Amino acid sequence: MTMPHLDNLQDQHPACETLAFADLSTRMVLVSNTTTPLTREGLDALCAEAAMTFGPDDKPALGNTPSETVIIATAGQIRIYLRTIAAPQDALCCVCAPDVDMAAFVSDARACLKKISDAG
Repeated sequence: MTMPHLDNLQDQHPACETLAFADLSTRMVLVSNTTTPLTREGLDALCAEAAMTFGPDDKPALGNTPSETVIIATAGQIRIYLRTIAAPQDALCCVCAPDVDMAAFVSDARACLKKISDAG
């Protein structure tokens, strides 16, 4: 049931090159959708970066309260990590081109994550 949600999100936002639904507690990508030749090691690195930047559920890596969104921008890509406080182990790891419509993408990605998490 997860793949149709990822496919739909990627169809809506062609600037999103990679989507990966991950379990942060095990640091495992459960399912992914990518238009690039991203290796399993690359997907694992995305998941590890998400887990590191979010920090444990009870002690955020940055700030005083748990975050639901992390954005890391470089010259060539934008990595966006989303989770919900209700299901903090579930994360959507996204790699987008710099020209992504950030506001629209994050809103749609958050809705996608909610659908996937609620179905599980």
